[in-house]
Amino acid sequence: MVSRFFANHNRASCTERAFGACRVQTINSNQTDQNYIPLQKLQRAGFISVRDVKATRGPADLARGTPQNDALCWRSSLTAPPSPELTEADLTNEQASEVMKFLRFGTDGTALAGARSASEILYAEKKKLALVTFCKDLDDLLGGGIAVGEVTELCGCPGIGKTQTCIQLCASVQIPLIFGGVDGSAVYIDTEGSFMAERVHEVAKATVRHLDLISRTYLDVRRDQDPIPCFTVETVLNRIHLFRCHETTELLAALDMLPSYVETHRVKLVVIDSIAFHFRQDFKDMALRTTILAKMTNRMMNLATSKQVAVVTVNQVTVKPDHLSGGARMLPALGESYAHACTTRVILSWEKNMRTAYLYKSPRLPPGRAKYAVTNGGLRDVRNQKRQARDP
Repeated sequence: MVSRFFANHNRASCTERAFGACRVQTINSNQTDQNYIPLQKLQRAGFISVRDVKATRGPADLARGTPQNDALCWRSSLTAPPSPELTEADLTNEQASEVMKFLRFGTDGTALAGARSASEILYAEKKKLALVTFCKDLDDLLGGGIAVGEVTELCGCPGIGKTQTCIQLCASVQIPLIFGGVDGSAVYIDTEGSFMAERVHEVAKATVRHLDLISRTYLDVRRDQDPIPCFTVETVLNRIHLFRCHETTELLAALDMLPSYVETHRVKLVVIDSIAFHFRQDFKDMALRTTILAKMTNRMMNLATSKQVAVVTVNQVTVKPDHLSGGARMLPALGESYAHACTTRVILSWEKNMRTAYLYKSPRLPPGRAKYAVTNGGLRDVRNQKRQARDP
């Protein structure tokens, strides 16, 4: 038996064995092939497990690089730790692509090397959990809540409830898995100084009380027993990490360190409140502002997709003259170019003295409206009101 990665997968049979939490592929074949990719090359370069290979950024890094975490390689294997003087994998780009394809699809590849099939993406999307807003109408409008792995923008006039929604999400992201939550921490980047710890305490207290009621109603819990000891007001407050950014430079620095911070603290939600505050004041050179804003939005998108976190940004509104009617209308700030930065855009406004969320942009959901209320306990449904029919 020879352990190899074959370029010609039709002539190989695959079996699996587990090394701890990792799964490695062993290919058995009685035939020889000049196009095989020796497993020994990867091992000499420090790639001991499948997880080490998948941790690379792609075939190009795999072809010329070594694992990014040698300690992880050692823990995930049953062999001795790799030598400090690791050699390069010494693979061609085609061979590295074949390795990545094999690990992703097995011997029956269903997409081009380095690509992902639509069925694989659909399967991954169905497994994602959303962050509930505690307003059923709003959750239904958003397809179950704020999506993980996407950038969602909340836009609206002052006092409409943008910050209140973000505070509610900071509590919702910590809901334990047993209740259908994601059990993660939250990072709150405050640029305006609108984050109030007292208000966060009120929302956290109401969220804990709500889950306590559910657990006592549907679970077999005694009255003198704490049903969810790991979900308390104190733990909710401790898992909300605040960064106060007073200028654009601090905001960019915070975004630079977020990828490592997200992994260390199990962050599943990143809130930027607001994204427009510094960009509307600190720049006189509009070309420079556009360039920096584009780089920042690219970082947010990469953070959301690579770390699978929900990124929520708050945007302000601006007034633009309407030459046709002779009046003016309110539009999201930062211009049309920034509108492409977010995956989903939700515009919050007043309609007949009621707060209304309008789903303006989404690649997977139709436009629609939902009523919501801001209470002492956070976001809730509007009583005795039905959601309006969606726009055609």
